[in-house]
Amino acid sequence: MKINSIIFAFLAIIALPAFSQSTIVERTFACSLIGGYTIQDAVSVMRAFEWDEDFAPGAVLVREAAYGTTSFREDWDFIVNLYYPSMADLTEKRLAFRARTGGSEGYDLTDVARCSNAPRLNSVDFVPGQAVGDDPEETTVQISTICDRNGAPLSGVVTAAENIANLMGPNLRGVQIVNRQFGGPTQTMGSQVGYRLTFNTPDGFATAMDTLRTNQPEQAGGVSCNVPSAWLIHRVYSGNN
Repeated sequence: MKINSIIFAFLAIIALPAFSQSTIVERTFACSLIGGYTIQDAVSVMRAFEWDEDFAPGAVLVREAAYGTTSFREDWDFIVNLYYPSMADLTEKRLAFRARTGGSEGYDLTDVARCSNAPRLNSVDFVPGQAVGDDPEETTVQISTICDRNGAPLSGVVTAAENIANLMGPNLRGVQIVNRQFGGPTQTMGSQVGYRLTFNTPDGFATAMDTLRTNQPEQAGGVSCNVPSAWLIHRVYSGNN
């Protein structure tokens, strides 16, 4: 099945025709570079692969840890994010991949990186920012945080994302609301939510953060958030390539 105009759904933080529904599915896992190789080596390997349409996700991004948590940086260098329009599409693609007689999932990183064999599945929703209509760079910046919901309803989670989008001003492309569905450390269902803020450019990120220093927000919507991590986002693949 051909997926059109997908990659921009994730950097634009809005659903385009290929992802008309409000929630999409993300499969993600962490990787660490082998000594002597760089993130550009890993990205180049993934961009060069001829992705099989029967197995491929709708879009793929690589998130390089710039300022990550200590626990992450001790073991890993980057995260691979694979996006699907629905759980049904992910299930179809993963079953087709498992039934294959050979080949690759769409990337072969074993020469340049070692990757976790424990992927996670997330649901991802989107709140657009003021810069949503601008063209993103091939590599840009994203910040992420994990928040305790403290019993806040879904409306409180969305309100917090809207407040973040407004606070970040004209350089923010949008906010992703991330809820873990399967995998990862054990936690109470619905107890946490993740937010990812994507900017059009590294300069836009820097400007927004300098402005934020003089306009420190109160945490809103009932959620309380951890210190964020900063990432470089590399576009790798979209189904309309």
